[in-house]
Amino acid sequence: MLSQSSYSIKECFRSIPFVEVMLRYTENFVNDSSLELSVLIKNKLEHDLLKELSDTAEVVLQIELDAFVANGNSDFDEFIEKINSLLIVNYPVLDRMLKLKASNFSNHIHNIISRFREDIANIKSTFNLESTTIIDINVNLGDGHNGEGTSLIYLSDGTKLIYKPRNVETTKSYNYFIEWVNLRQKINLKTFKVLNCKDYGWMEFVNYEEASSEEDLQEYYYKAGALLAITLLLGSKDCHHENIIASGNNPFLIDHETVIQPFFNDQSFRTWDSQHKIPLFSVLESFLIVNPDTGSPLDIVGYGVKGNIEVTDLEKKVINPNTINSKRTTRFVTRKIVDKNIPLFNGKYIFVNGYKQYFIDGFSATYDMLSDSKDELKSIDSPLNFFINNEVRYVWRPTFVYFKILKYMRSASFMSSYDVYYSTLHKLLSKAFRKENKEDYKFILDFEVEQMLNGDIPIFNLDSSANTLGDKNSPKIFEYSCLENIRHRVDLFTSEHKEKQLEYVLRWINS
Repeated sequence: MLSQSSYSIKECFRSIPFVEVMLRYTENFVNDSSLELSVLIKNKLEHDLLKELSDTAEVVLQIELDAFVANGNSDFDEFIEKINSLLIVNYPVLDRMLKLKASNFSNHIHNIISRFREDIANIKSTFNLESTTIIDINVNLGDGHNGEGTSLIYLSDGTKLIYKPRNVETTKSYNYFIEWVNLRQKINLKTFKVLNCKDYGWMEFVNYEEASSEEDLQEYYYKAGALLAITLLLGSKDCHHENIIASGNNPFLIDHETVIQPFFNDQSFRTWDSQHKIPLFSVLESFLIVNPDTGSPLDIVGYGVKGNIEVTDLEKKVINPNTINSKRTTRFVTRKIVDKNIPLFNGKYIFVNGYKQYFIDGFSATYDMLSDSKDELKSIDSPLNFFINNEVRYVWRPTFVYFKILKYMRSASFMSSYDVYYSTLHKLLSKAFRKENKEDYKFILDFEVEQMLNGDIPIFNLDSSANTLGDKNSPKIFEYSCLENIRHRVDLFTSEHKEKQLEYVLRWINS
């Protein structure tokens, strides 16, 4: 019997449930001498990886430990030795998933470091930096795909950069469009610097900063109303609370992969918007604001809902980790649902309600400007041309739906068999597809299953002019491409349409 495990356990890892089982999966990352990182950063990154692996495996491992104890055993080291020998045999799905996550994580860190080194001249020029090096990395700040996610890079001169493992041309296009709005509207909405490198990009980090005066708050909510009108025209989606940063008197929309979207209108398919009765071509589509009668969750609204600062949830958590008394119990936990998306003033969150008229004025003025600019927006020199040939990210369902499914699939009964895991995943995902459209959308379902078998959130990439998903032989499923959707919305901007949007705005403010 091993007195411990064949891997040394650093003190900072001991709070991670079943860390001794996870250590063998991080061995290659730890021993990779090509990663030019300090011991401190490497330890921190290994901790992040171990935590992610533990979250994936703790359900299975706790069940195995409970059975081990029920059979009269009491030596935790003996349990670790046993599980290390049987995991790959009894839980091949879990073993593959852990190996894949560890390998992808290592590749992700490699990419950040090597690409930073390759791009250093352009990075210095774009962001006005002196000679600098990476001193820290925060990984997976956003939805991960193929093991890579949005990451925060700390540099030796104090600068912070955002690394995105995907094309960020849409952010540049969004910046150009905002500058066009600023010129017409005399408003000074802020943009931020970006360096697109085709398959990935570097972006300026936006700090969350307190408002310094009442005037700041007035300007903030005027600009927030203006952004709502802009996202309405662009057909933006997924502008939830993590994608909004309140920085002084400026609201920043920081994630632009879904700032332009195609328009899907097949009534035979149960979409998120149809399920929650989100009005078509409305301010409610972006999720910057919400109306309670739609049934949409209030805890992830981009601009928040007054009074909704934290909620109490039930959460499964391992207590007494890495001991024979380890248990996975359900506890009440308090979770903040307001963070950097709501401006702070004198240490307090300030919601829109006290600045209702500024918000409405900002929305109305920008809506009217866009409506009055219809001829220019539809002209050969339209500012919408900035979005031509952009690579757009399309998520078939809200990302939190996929997260819930992946969390559910961590059960031991699913992790023990590829066939069971696949069939259960397929069954859960296929519920949204009705008989009359199952064949037409089979390629989407197959793509979802394939990606989620790897533990990924399924993400499609499409051209801003495309009406299809997948390759060029895929069926046309969008009534309007991203660009067609915007041009259609230009024609919808009327006084009647505006009044309806203001009804939705007031209902949100008064909710």
